Amino acid sequence: MTMTTAEAKTATRQKVAKLAFWSIVVAFVVLALKVAAWYITGSVALYSDAAESIVNVIASAAAFWAIQVSYKPADQDHPFGHHKAEYFSAVLEGVLIV
Repeated sequence: MTMTTAEAKTATRQKVAKLAFWSIVVAFVVLALKVAAWYITGSVALYSDAAESIVNVIASAAAFWAIQVSYKPADQDHPFGHHKAEYFSAVLEGVLIV
């Protein structure tokens, strides 16, 4: 049985949302490992790297939020949909890099 275009689009959106969620989980795990390594060693380099991982968690959460918002259908306030939410996430990630 073949999928319709709408079904394929929905399946793709679900995969993307699931991957975005897991990117948050992985970012938290990496952050926890870096904090633990810093705590054990007292290394300033690991402390700095752990602090940078906070940015990764925020960026992953922003991407997940943007994906969720962008998948909302068009409504009266947004007649063309919510697709531009992804641009706000990209701007936030750019600001976090600086």
